[in-house]
Amino acid sequence: MNKDGTIVVLEADNDNRDFICQQIKALRYKNDVMCFSSSDEAGTYMRNNILDVFILLQSTNAPGIEVPDTRNMVYMHEKFKTDVLPYIFLVLTKSRTQLNSLHTFVHAYYKPDTEVNELANVLKGVIDFWKDHVFPPKVSPFSGN
Repeated sequence: MNKDGTIVVLEADNDNRDFICQQIKALRYKNDVMCFSSSDEAGTYMRNNILDVFILLQSTNAPGIEVPDTRNMVYMHEKFKTDVLPYIFLVLTKSRTQLNSLHTFVHAYYKPDTEVNELANVLKGVIDFWKDHVFPPKVSPFSGN
């Protein structure tokens, strides 16, 4: 997981997008923050920079981005409801540079009908959680462990 990678925000409502992105930038993470209102633009950015992305925060109102496996997860859980963050997935993708390595990043879907100030705090909590999260080391199936 590239914890220093880009934080990508996809929010179809321009006012909400601008506010959420300003709030995240004001937190002064060393991560770059890229903000999109178009799924096509965000998807193009993700496809071209997937190894450099830390977390994708996407409104459930925005059309989905085709990131490996995430759309299937959303379709499987589309009836799952919560007031703030209905979907959070840890996404594994094959690296373009090393055939057998995996790259991880977090794809969080959120419901924008919450108060925007409250939503910014929730998204901060999600970012902070994944910044602090430590994955167990990968163990080779051939290592005998």
